[in-house]
Amino acid sequence: MNTSSDHLAAFVTTYQRLFPGEPVPAMPSKPEDLSMTVTLAMRDANPVLWQNLFGGRGAPLPADVQQRLLTGQVYPEDAEALRAAHMDAYAAEADRQREAVIERSREATRAREKAIFEQEAQKNAEFRSMGILGRMAASPLSANAIAQARAQWGITGE
Repeated sequence: MNTSSDHLAAFVTTYQRLFPGEPVPAMPSKPEDLSMTVTLAMRDANPVLWQNLFGGRGAPLPADVQQRLLTGQVYPEDAEALRAAHMDAYAAEADRQREAVIERSREATRAREKAIFEQEAQKNAEFRSMGILGRMAASPLSANAIAQARAQWGITGE
């Protein structure tokens, strides 16, 4: 388990990496001890440190999110509540899960579209390989199209 000296070392290291040449402030006891710039940069750069320093000190977790967290399950929709509770490492995991769901959906869509494209390409290749009579037989005219052509060309059928 991390001690507060481990958190102090991680805080100093992260701060110096993010803001080289700037003096390191005192170890914060609450998020409000840091400026908005430092808060945003640290939350993004080291969510585990942020969670270790301030986790659970933000907005209270909804009971269902808290129960899932206790059982080791984090759902994609939990990210906002976890971030509000300063549990950024868990929120990052929820974000990764959301991205994985989106990527699986994209892959399924791509596979479906590829199959449709290949079917259409096969049909087009078969159609192009037919002779003129085969193409005409494969695409018969509708009764409406026949009537329009007869009217246009003056064919009476007698």
